Amino acid sequence: MTKYSHTETHIHPKHPRLALVLPSTSKNFLARTYLNGRLRYKSTKTDRLVTGFRIAAEWYATLLAGDAKTARQHPAPKGRMSDAHGAFLTTRTGGKLSESPKRWSTAGEVFWAHRRGDEITPAVFREFYTHRRNVDKIKEHTLRKDVSHIRQILKHCVETGKLSALPFIPQLNKIEHNPRRWLEIDQWKHLQAVSKERIKAAAPNTRLVQQRQDCHDFAMFMVHSMMRVGEVQHLTFRDCPLRKNSQGEDALVCDVRHSKTGPRPNVVCMVGAASVYRRRKTVATKPTDLLFPDKTFMVFRELLIAADLYVDSNGERRNQKSLRATAISFRVLDGAANLALIA
Repeated sequence: MTKYSHTETHIHPKHPRLALVLPSTSKNFLARTYLNGRLRYKSTKTDRLVTGFRIAAEWYATLLAGDAKTARQHPAPKGRMSDAHGAFLTTRTGGKLSESPKRWSTAGEVFWAHRRGDEITPAVFREFYTHRRNVDKIKEHTLRKDVSHIRQILKHCVETGKLSALPFIPQLNKIEHNPRRWLEIDQWKHLQAVSKERIKAAAPNTRLVQQRQDCHDFAMFMVHSMMRVGEVQHLTFRDCPLRKNSQGEDALVCDVRHSKTGPRPNVVCMVGAASVYRRRKTVATKPTDLLFPDKTFMVFRELLIAADLYVDSNGERRNQKSLRATAISFRVLDGAANLALIA
């Protein structure tokens, strides 16, 4: 291997005539492009691919800005997946709009952006699978979400006439069954008792008391509403009017505006959720205030550890998402629940 050999080459996702190369004699990437009949190099002084792309793009833009003729010879490419993703974003709304750029930046931009839709083959997908599994060390469930997102972009290309048909996507590995770890009734009662004790023990520290009370309220609301964590975090007081149920008790009826499955109006909660709502409304200043403005996942983790419930009998860890599984399990075990309504 000569001193000028390269061990890696990465095409810039937005500039196909710009690449990052890794020399065999250095750990830092070099930016490389071909201008005015000769190769040009620039050290990025970094071994991070994303940082190297940014530095290389700034250097490349400086080169093109200094010569109008050269800039005309290096136009921005058309028909790339980066363009397709931009067009695809115009079709997204609500929570789906915020999810797409995040998934593209973490899993799509570096690998897919510089590719043309008509050049994508099963071999390209297999290369993507290998990269995500071996380099990024992601789980199969995450890889399925990545592939689904790329497929949606390609499908949009077909719908808009930029592709004649969807490419064949190789089959992914089977996902191992991993049910959400829920709390049994005795464990849930024990967790509530420990939570109340921890609130009392923090009495001299008002900030800690508030954090632990928020955590306690959030857990109670989750179990009495069967909502997802993200859904509860986006609820405002105006989304949750109090109404009377058939027994004449106060019941909370929530209008879920933010959810991964789309808006869900008239979500009826159990009586315990109404008591949490009344307690928290006493400190609210306006109807648009969030029920739970502060995230409490770390406080809840500490609570689980204090109650010796952080790890279940199978060695699996619990978190706030376990509360929804707990709520659904309670309703099913109760026997009086409407399974179709729960679903």
